[in-house]
Amino acid sequence: MKEKEKNHGVVCFSFAATPFLLFYTLAYIDPTTTAMLTQIIAGIFISLGLALGIFRQKVIMFFRNLKVMVIRKKIEKESKKQE
Repeated sequence: MKEKEKNHGVVCFSFAATPFLLFYTLAYIDPTTTAMLTQIIAGIFISLGLALGIFRQKVIMFFRNLKVMVIRKKIEKESKKQE
C-alpha cells in the first residue's frame, strides 16, 4: 500500500511540473523567430486563399457548363418535337 502512495506522489509531481517546465523553456521567443513564424503563417493563409479561389472558380465553371448542357438538350428535344 505504501508503494502505491509513493508512486502517486511522483505522478502528481510530474503532472504538476510538466506545464511549468514547458512554459519555462518556451517563455522567450526572440524577434527573429517571431518574424519567421509570421511569414510562415502569412504564406499558409495566402496559399490557402489562392487554392480556394482556384477551386471555387473551377466549381463555378463546372456548374455553368452543366447548365448549358441541360439547356442545349432541352432545346434539342423541343426542336425534335416540332419536326
